[in-house]
Amino acid sequence: MKPPKSLNNKNQDTVFNELNEYLTFNSRLSVISGSFSIYAYNKLKNKLNDIDNMRFIFTEPSFIKNKDNTETREYEIKDISKDIFGNKYELRLKNEMTQGAITRECAEWIKDKVEVKSYINSNPAYPRMIHLGNKEDEKCISINGTVDFTSDGLGITPSNRQDNNTCMYGKTWTDSQLMIFEQQWNDTQLVEDVKDEFLKHLQTMYAENSPEFIYYYSMYHLFNDYLHNTDKNTLPKTETGFKETKIWNTLYKFQQDAVMGAIDKIEKYNGCIIADSVGLGKTYTALAIMKYYQLRNDRILVLVPKKLRDNWTVYIKNDNVIFF
Repeated sequence: MKPPKSLNNKNQDTVFNELNEYLTFNSRLSVISGSFSIYAYNKLKNKLNDIDNMRFIFTEPSFIKNKDNTETREYEIKDISKDIFGNKYELRLKNEMTQGAITRECAEWIKDKVEVKSYINSNPAYPRMIHLGNKEDEKCISINGTVDFTSDGLGITPSNRQDNNTCMYGKTWTDSQLMIFEQQWNDTQLVEDVKDEFLKHLQTMYAENSPEFIYYYSMYHLFNDYLHNTDKNTLPKTETGFKETKIWNTLYKFQQDAVMGAIDKIEKYNGCIIADSVGLGKTYTALAIMKYYQLRNDRILVLVPKKLRDNWTVYIKNDNVIFF
């Protein structure tokens, strides 16, 4: 029986090399990890595709639905893609632009051979392990320490991780680790099945998305930091009847959103620049903003080029508006 071995994921002492050596037809994998990467699967897929089954426990409740929606904004999107579709150490692999094909293949494998659960609550102990069971007792191994199911966590790609894993060999020496896994796997108070949620997340990588979805998804990532500003408690007060005015009801929904956002910025920062493509209604947006302040009995100063003066006087005839 081989003695225990330390795996620091440097040179040849990697988790990947041990798995690559001991994974065989009908192997049974049990994994506890904070991350799952499609690139880790891809490097081991020739072996993983032939195993009997794999059980995976996420150490963070990334796929558990928040049961207290009072603290969660409806537009919140959890950022777990960086682990599944490649972290910072897998940038070179991401640049190969093969994520879609790999993810599709990985999803099919998971549907067929993998069970996925997650801790219901975060575990401060952050346990991580891989147990590999085989029919031959001497080919059973267990790896404990800092292992993650990512290409850097397995020692496939270089990283600045300082890993400290211990690999045990033989059924006699690894059964205790499997027993710990079984206890957690079967504890319904500790873990919850998240396979369907996990597969749905994988599908986002290879699914054909409509242009509309891509547009809104891009807008979210561009402006999600500002979404808290659209909370009803932070928007301009409308007790003056502002939303019953003719100019307000002339606007499209996106223009109304722009007006509310601009007023909020003016109140907060004492200024706002409205910049948009030609023909999307900047003038009407400005008129609505002016109407808001007019109804508050504020004085309004309009600075315009001389040639545009007549354009504005068509719309505005009020003592509180001064033109220059």
